[in-house]
Amino acid sequence: MGHIKIFHIDDDNDDIDFFVEAIGYLSEQISCVSFTNASTALQKLTGGELIPDVIFLDLNMPVINGQEFLGMLKATAALKDIPVIILSTSSDSLTARKLKADGASAFLTKPASIKELSNLLRPYLI
Repeated sequence: MGHIKIFHIDDDNDDIDFFVEAIGYLSEQISCVSFTNASTALQKLTGGELIPDVIFLDLNMPVINGQEFLGMLKATAALKDIPVIILSTSSDSLTARKLKADGASAFLTKPASIKELSNLLRPYLI
C-alpha cells in the first residue's frame, strides 16, 4: 500500500500523542493530521484543504461530538465516502451498532497500551 493520509480527531492531547506514537510503529508511509476539535477538522474538509484516506474519530468531544461530526460528513456528497473509524473509550455495543448504521466503517475501543493500539490499528492502515 502507498502513502496513507489520516485525520485523527480527539479533544484529549494525551490521546493524540498516544495515537501518533502507535501509528509510528506501523509505517513511515502514514501521515497523520490531528485535530483537538471536530469543527476545525470539518472546516478543513469542506474547504477542500485536506482530504484524508481515513478519519479516526473520538465520540465524546465538546462543541461537535463524534456522532454529530459523522452525520455532517456523511451528509456532504464530496466527503461521504471517506471511511470513518470511531476510536472511543466507550465499548457500548448499542452505540457501536448505531454509529455503523450511520456510516462509520468500524467502532474500536481505545486500549490501554501503545502496543495494543498499534495492533488494533494495523488492519486499517497496513
